[in-house]
Order: sequence, then structure tokens, then C-alpha cells
Amino acid sequence: MQKYPHLFSPLKIGGITLKNRIEASPMNGDSSPTGYLTDAVLATYEARAIGGAAIVTHGETVVHIETGGAHFGSANLDQEKFMPTHLDFVDRIHQHNALASIEIAHCGMHANPALTKGGLVYGPSAQKGERGTDVLPLDEDMMNSIADAFAHGAYVAKCAGFDMVMLHGGHGWIFSEFLSGLYNHRIDRYGGSLENRARFPLMVIDRVRQAVGKDFPIEYRMSGSEFIEGGFTQEEGIEFAKMIDGKVDLIHVSAMTFHDPNADARMFPCSFLPRGCNAFLAAEIKKHVKTPVATVGGFNSPEMMEDFLASGQADVIAVARQFLADPFFPRKIQEGKEDEVRPCIRCNHCMSLDFPSYTGIANGNVRCSVNPTFGKELYEFTYRPAPVPKKVLVIGGGPGGMQAAITAAEAGHDVTLCEKSSRLGGMLITASEDIPFKKDLYDFMQYLIRMTERKNVNICCNTEVTPEYAAESGADVIISAVGAEPLIPPIPGIDHEKVVTVTELHDRKKELLPGQKAVVIGGGLAGCEEGLAMAMAGVDVTIIEMRDEMAKDAPVPHRNGLLLEFAKYPNLHTVTEAKCTRVDENGVVYVEKDGKECSYTAELVLLSAGMKARKSVSEEFRNCVSQFIEVGDCKKAGKVLEAVKDGYYAGKNLSYPPLTHQFGRFF
Repeated sequence: MQKYPHLFSPLKIGGITLKNRIEASPMNGDSSPTGYLTDAVLATYEARAIGGAAIVTHGETVVHIETGGAHFGSANLDQEKFMPTHLDFVDRIHQHNALASIEIAHCGMHANPALTKGGLVYGPSAQKGERGTDVLPLDEDMMNSIADAFAHGAYVAKCAGFDMVMLHGGHGWIFSEFLSGLYNHRIDRYGGSLENRARFPLMVIDRVRQAVGKDFPIEYRMSGSEFIEGGFTQEEGIEFAKMIDGKVDLIHVSAMTFHDPNADARMFPCSFLPRGCNAFLAAEIKKHVKTPVATVGGFNSPEMMEDFLASGQADVIAVARQFLADPFFPRKIQEGKEDEVRPCIRCNHCMSLDFPSYTGIANGNVRCSVNPTFGKELYEFTYRPAPVPKKVLVIGGGPGGMQAAITAAEAGHDVTLCEKSSRLGGMLITASEDIPFKKDLYDFMQYLIRMTERKNVNICCNTEVTPEYAAESGADVIISAVGAEPLIPPIPGIDHEKVVTVTELHDRKKELLPGQKAVVIGGGLAGCEEGLAMAMAGVDVTIIEMRDEMAKDAPVPHRNGLLLEFAKYPNLHTVTEAKCTRVDENGVVYVEKDGKECSYTAELVLLSAGMKARKSVSEEFRNCVSQFIEVGDCKKAGKVLEAVKDGYYAGKNLSYPPLTHQFGRFF
């Protein structure tokens, strides 16, 4: 019997049937800088089809090239030269029994003048654009031209073999600009009342329907609320959904608008928000319409997905970042292997590396912290060299060491992992399921531990490896993952007993009681997150940072979410452009940029001044065996992304055939 019967039940929309209720949402940033879908990019989409998605959606595709593009690297449906790209996409998806969809869009006043004809940018009303450009109000002739472009684009998509089309009507793009009072200040029949503001989106829907016919499904993506004063409200979202009920075949409910500089923290829900945080918008709309409704917003738990479907809050679960973390997660869930799903940690590295496209830098820079194969599916999933089994000793049980052990064991090697402490996890041990915004990272640590144990790795905790131990182990290969250690600045009193490092904090912070005081020296991401965790527990926290802003090393959307959380806690204080000069029995003394000396009393001082690679420890093992590899922080102190990537390739590349092998094209 299927454990998740609603999640894996079929659904008929228009003239097609979804095999399950999981939709791979459109994700911008995974195309090439030219907009063409290369073989590598097509393989990324194809992996989602192989992985069991019912619908795989081609990301944002422009329909009116003269006025509608925001990003370098977006494909379009205006120019015939892109047709092979679209045909290839459809073929890749169809061969795996999945449906191919394409999101068609016009970015309105968010268009990039570097991409538009004459550098002109259009919107519903005259106003200043986000790049300082004067936005020109659309007249009816131009509106008709854009509406016809949507109809033409949808027709071209149908001719290319797509099974359905998604109209992007959310996030501050052109339809939502007409709907929102933030953008639409018109006094003609396209402004004022919601009925008037909805006139242009409804015009486009009608023309698209005329172009594609009654049985070709149209999915409409909308923001259920913009969550900003003066913007499109939840109540208006419900009323608009009623207007399109029966005109489209699937109503896809997202949230927010890029008018809000912090929109990304909720639009792509960060770890400071609960999973499914926007789903209530879809659930409320579903009460008022007969058209099936898709919900989106950080879903990755099959139990949560099943509950939303079973309770009638949604008909389809749209998923984006979890497909980056593990494109095969639907199949794993359906086959009863949900504990082998590699979880998305919502760090939003994938988003931050693409956000520079707003400044005109080409996108296509997406990376995933937990999935080192993302973007490399063409090579990773099409060629596996025959293993030459080796005896492998992995030193260190952090994320890099565990990933190395997992990958090496999967390749058929005899792997022993030694960890000097009593448990696996390394720096991930600082994550706790009791701290809400660290639950995602905690889940990933548990996944790595679980998979390490499951892959027949010989795990030796409480085992500190010495060069003698390594030399006598009989290993053919040593993978050093000994990590990094806290950087200790030369501050007088830094060795005081009340000073703890980030690596020691998870033991010592239990000593703090609500109302007591703590000072954090260092306002990078680690210091800020630990300071926030203490503040959430009721501790009065002050974070002192030398730079002019907090958490400048964090991914952009994650940092936005972090700072929004900071604002919720009056017991959390920040001081920037300040240098700590002394720690004493009372607390911390620091100097502000103008030279003024200040002090804070504290029961605990957290030192978070960065980490340094344990190079000297790692180097002790270099000459113990003929093949020596360093991974993660012992090479250079970094993030989970680098550690996991290093570990994966260290384990994978042990499998290369002997040098006598005649290398050729493997795909």
C-alpha cells in the first residue's frame, strides 16, 4: 500500500493527467548565459523528470523581447533560433513519463534597459524603476502587442510539444504590477478598482486561451499576497482567483513582490520561516474556486505534502529548491526511501549566486550546498568508471569527511572513517533541532550520519588518528578532513574563563539563563546566528562587528531573513565598526570608529572571529601513504558547500581507471 496515497494520486487538468501531485517549479538561473539550454542544462531538467516529478517546468521565458526581459541568459519565444532549445527540452522530459511545461513572462517595469529596445522600460504607470530608469506607462496599443506576444508564445510552446504553459503573474512581474497599488496608479479603465486592475491580466489569459485551445492546460502563477503596505492583499488575491476560476486549469499561489527589497526571504522561504509558510494563501483561495490549486514555499517533507493534499488545502505541491538538493526525491519517497532524500537546508546559496543578475551580470551561477552534482548531471549520471577497489582511511567525521566516506563506499572501496570525538557531525554539531532556524542543517547532518552508517563504512569514533596509526592502517588512500579551528585574535583577556568559541558554545550556552547577558565578538554569519539563538532563549545579547554591516558573508536572501529576525528581539543589540580591545571579569571593552571606548558586562563572551584551517595537523598525514587528499576546512576554512563538494569528488575520483585506460567521450 502506498504510504502517501494523495501525493501519488493522478490529477486531470485540461486535456492531460498528472501522474502524481509533485510539480518541479520554474527556477531561473539554470540556463546558460546566452539563454540557450545547453546539453548540461538540459540534463539538469531531465534529472527532475527521471526523479519522478509529474511536471517539469522550463524557467522564466520571455515573450516580448523588445520590452520584457530582466535577466541575461533568459530564453525567449520571440525568436526562431531558440526553437531547438525548446524541442530538446520537451524530448528530454517526455522520455521519462513526465509532462513538460514552460513559464512565459514579461518583467514589466523590472525589465533591464540593457536588454530592451532603445533601453526603454514600460509598466502600468509612470514612475521611477528599480535601476533608476524612468518607467513609461503602457498605452493600449502596447498592451495589445504584449497580450498578442503572450498568445503567440503559448502557441509556439504548444507547437514545440509542451504539454502546458505557465503564465507568470506574480512576484512583481507585469500582471502583478497591474494588480498592485504599489505600481498601478492609472485613472483609466485599467486602474482603480480591482476589476479594472485585473483587466489586462484577464485580457492576456483570454488571448492565450484562444491561441492554444480549450484542452491545452494553462497554469497561472500569482502572488496570493504581497505582504507590504499598499500592495496586493490576500483578500484581493482571493477575489482575483475567483475572476480566473474556470479560465485557467491550475492556479499556482506564491507570494511577495520584488518591490520589497526583503521579498526574497519569504518568496523563497529561508530557514527563519517554517516550511510551507505561504501555503495558507493557497488553502484560502482553494475554498473559493473550483480550479485545482498548487501551493509552493519550502516544501520537502512528504508527511507535510500529504497532509496538505489530504486536508484539501491544495491539489498540487510545487517544489523548487528541494529538486536542486535531490532531483530524485519523488521516486525515493514513492519507493519508501524517504530517509535517503538529501534535504534542502534553505541556505539560499542557490539564490544568492543568481541575484547579481539584477545588476546585469549573467546568471547561470547556481550552486547547491548539499548536492555537489547539481549542474553537472550530464557528466555525473552518464559515466561511472569501473572501480579499482582501494582501502581508504578518512580522518574526520564532519560533512566533508562523511561525504567522502559515503561516495567512496558507493564506488566499492573499503572505507574506514575515524573521528576523535564521540559523535559524527564536525561543525554541524552546532546545529540543533531545538533551534528552529537550524533545524534544516540539523536534518542534513542526520542525513549524512544515516547514509554513512548505511554504506558499510567502518566508523571509529573516539579515535584520534596519529601518523603512526595512519601508516600502520594499511590504507591505500588517506582523505584528510580534520577541519578548522577557531581563530584566536590577540586581545588581552581572550583566555578568560568566560570566553568560549563557536565550537564550544553548544555546551556552555546551557549555563546561561534568560535575562543574563552575553557578548559576541564577531558579527559574521556564525556569530550572528549564535547570537540570535541565544536571544531567542531570552539572553540579552550584544554582537560587536568590525565591519560596517552584520553577516556580510551570508547569502543575500539568508541575510535578509536573518536581519528581519534580529528586528523581532529587543534583547538583541548590534554594534558595527567597533574593535574589541579587552576582555575582563566584567565583560568586553571595545572602541568605536570615532575612538570612543565603551564596555558591556556579560556572563559569557562568544568568540566568533573566524576559523583557520588545521593545515599543520593535516600535513602530518601526507607522507603516510602514496595517495593523500585534503577536503573541506583543512584546505581552507569555508562553508558546507565547499566541504561537501570536496568530499564528494575525493570519494568519486578514487574510482578512475588506471592511466593505461584510453579515455574518450563517455556520453
